[in-house]
Amino acid sequence: MTDPRSTFTLVNARVWTADPARPHATSVTVRDGAIAAIDGMHEGIHEGATIDLGGRWVGPAFIDAHLHLTLGAATLSQCDLSGSATREEFERRIAQHARALDAAGEADAWLVGFGWNEADWRGDAPTRAWLSSAGARPAVAWRMDQHSCVVNDAALARLDTSPIDGGEIERDRGIFREQAAWKRVIPAIPAPSLAAKRANLAKATAFLHTLGVGSVGSMEYLRDIRDVYLPARDTLGLRVHATVLDRDWPLDAPPALPQESSPYFRIVGLKSFADGTLGSRTAWMLEPYHDAPHTAGLAMEHLLRGELAAWMRAVQRLGLSPSVHAIGDRAARELLDAFDACADTPAPRFEHAQTLHADDIPRLAGRFASMQPLHKADDARLAPARLGPARIERFFAFRALLAHGARLAFGSDWPIVSPDPLLGVRAAVTGLDLDGRPFATEHSISVHDALAAYTRNAADMLGLPGGMLREGRAADLVVLDRSPFELDWHRELPQVEATIVAGRTVHAATPILRA
Repeated sequence: MTDPRSTFTLVNARVWTADPARPHATSVTVRDGAIAAIDGMHEGIHEGATIDLGGRWVGPAFIDAHLHLTLGAATLSQCDLSGSATREEFERRIAQHARALDAAGEADAWLVGFGWNEADWRGDAPTRAWLSSAGARPAVAWRMDQHSCVVNDAALARLDTSPIDGGEIERDRGIFREQAAWKRVIPAIPAPSLAAKRANLAKATAFLHTLGVGSVGSMEYLRDIRDVYLPARDTLGLRVHATVLDRDWPLDAPPALPQESSPYFRIVGLKSFADGTLGSRTAWMLEPYHDAPHTAGLAMEHLLRGELAAWMRAVQRLGLSPSVHAIGDRAARELLDAFDACADTPAPRFEHAQTLHADDIPRLAGRFASMQPLHKADDARLAPARLGPARIERFFAFRALLAHGARLAFGSDWPIVSPDPLLGVRAAVTGLDLDGRPFATEHSISVHDALAAYTRNAADMLGLPGGMLREGRAADLVVLDRSPFELDWHRELPQVEATIVAGRTVHAATPILRA
């Protein structure tokens, strides 16, 4: 099964196709990287090898509709601060990583950390003093949402701390938020070498395969698209439909985009940010934050300049999908106004949609809401403080969105949270937060709807060839040890036994499916 041109049939399987016309089957035949037949054994269609799955569950390979593949890949070699429950633990990890850099002979390298969340220690955000164990080495630690960071004294001495539109700087604490973090801190950090980026991409691809992920919608800068993805576009082994993050271009002079594509790589859109995040209190809200009544968050970029709809139309004229980050309910309303002022195709994408006023939910009928269930599980620990009890009904309204005809496409936003889609399904189905406590369970949805959001809907939104097991579609499949429809998601998860992309087994945890 290592040859994409091979033909084989998976039999004795519990197949869920994600195809409403034929949702269940017992066999799948694959030929030349595509689905040749569903239940073809019953119709005399059988060629090549027969693989008995012994009653295992088969479905479309998972699709992560929104992640940052290059950024996630980079974190595989950075200081992981996620789950730090105390300042002491935070500082211990910084010191340990600093020693590792010294041992590797990287005396001049910045120490880059990621994943901290003040909810983990139920206190305030860290300050530059928390990074003192990095010594004289410049150090930066990114909050898990990547919308704010803290730097140490050595890094602060190299940074411009003058005011910036759409950003906030607390120099005394070493904290940079939004545009200040992105346009002041990021450019100062030495970029990884091209060889390191390519090696990290290979590691990230293998990691995602172990999670049953066969395709992603990735947010990428043009430099990485040109230098990392295009040279590897025919051999990625992971389908990447990219959305371009470069946003500093005049509306009448869009950037020149590469035209190369392959079955594994294509540019499908461009992105803008309407606001920030709930955790950083920079999501733009209709009313001030419950725990910070002096602020209602920030409008950003094209929305701040009053040109969001014009930007979206400019993207659509390129034949591409405009993708807009909007988390606060005020940003959501402004974005929906822009949707109404634009064409329906190429379909715009509403990224995150974390808080929505009840009046705005029906406006998403027939539109794509690209959401991340694990963000709900994470932000649930901060939402009561940020929103107050009266606005919890606006928080991740999965069920109401489905009831009004929205098309949910699920992803992770990795490295913001884990890219494991099974953890995302659990969050969407149970309403459990990252501490295992139920929260806003009235918004929980069925296993079927969660799986559809990680497969068929995500494929439709991104124009991917998989997402459904139907004759002629791409042979992208995941094999689980048991049916996700027949277990208690509060207590257990199914296990990924194999991932198949274009008819090739790219991950196998069981000898039955190894080449």
